[in-house]
Amino acid sequence: MKVRDLMTYPIVTMEPDATVFEAIQVMVRENKGSVLVAWNGLLKEIMGIITTSGMFRRVFAKGLDPSKVKISEIMTPAPLVTIGSKESVGMAAQLMMSHNIRRLPVVEHGALVGIITSKDLLKCVSLLECGLGD
Repeated sequence: MKVRDLMTYPIVTMEPDATVFEAIQVMVRENKGSVLVAWNGLLKEIMGIITTSGMFRRVFAKGLDPSKVKISEIMTPAPLVTIGSKESVGMAAQLMMSHNIRRLPVVEHGALVGIITSKDLLKCVSLLECGLGD
């Protein structure tokens, strides 16, 4: 099975000057665990990624006010670890494990086309048809 078969799209993006509180609202509304950071939603110019775990470590654990912290201040900056849409889900799993990440942006011709998550891989495993060894 290929990454394109499991990836999620469209991708949720926010501008870097948005606050963490605004990002939380978007993530709750869209039921997402991450948001990619880009000016004007330009998928060829991804600046970084913000995740729920990053928010907990970099904002809440430090007692910061999420309405006063910009996402650009806490995002994991580009370049991000990415994968091509034609790669195997096994390769996606290996990249996630080796980089200790749970979300992997999917790129085609330099543009972001989706995201694959550890949750997507678990769905695949539960179907027992992924070919994780591919």
